[in-house]
Amino acid sequence: MGSIYLIRNKEKRLTKGNLLQTVVIIALLVFPFLFNGSDGVHRWLTFGPINVYIASIILPLLIIQLWKLELNNIYAIGFYFITLIILLFHPDAGQLTAFASATIILFWKNISNGMMKCFSIILTVAFVIMSWVFLDDLAPVPYVEDIIFLVADLGIVWFVLGILSLLLLLSPFFYYGKKNIISLTLGVYFLMAMIVTLFGNFPLPIMGYGISPIIGYFFAITWLKKNT
Repeated sequence: MGSIYLIRNKEKRLTKGNLLQTVVIIALLVFPFLFNGSDGVHRWLTFGPINVYIASIILPLLIIQLWKLELNNIYAIGFYFITLIILLFHPDAGQLTAFASATIILFWKNISNGMMKCFSIILTVAFVIMSWVFLDDLAPVPYVEDIIFLVADLGIVWFVLGILSLLLLLSPFFYYGKKNIISLTLGVYFLMAMIVTLFGNFPLPIMGYGISPIIGYFFAITWLKKNT
């Protein structure tokens, strides 16, 4: 599926195709509300025994789409805030914070109107604060949210290796990020997705249990490899 979706060129332009792809991606974030949630939390698409954590798959793609649309137009800004509203109602403070922290770089880079830039940043901060005020009550699963601490329990050597492995996963984005704003943005997204696990019960990307964050990571890293 990732190979089929891969962006075919580097060109950034506002087209009906880009708009349609963005609408489809955001619609996938709405689908969890059609399934039975857990204690009022709707983050997963459930197919029998399979649970898909859709935000961790979709958000890297959405960041790429917003970059292609450029956050200097009304469509991209509207899609961005619609996404924040959906994540607020999931509720998913971890993904909302990571997505907002990354995309704010695109705001700063692409929005030329100073008033619009400041308003968008202030509204983004408000969404992030609200997401942490209304945290869900789900209990942590040790091998998902607390996996880095389980690694630490094995000894300091394993803990250091675990941290280094996470930094290694981030390095491609920040290496290319010196030349390309989108790679830096994706790097910030994954970095913040890791940091928020220290403050809430959120799955640690890649290392945490579950394939959904791995799919999202491979979407991003494959696109980066193909387009930089």
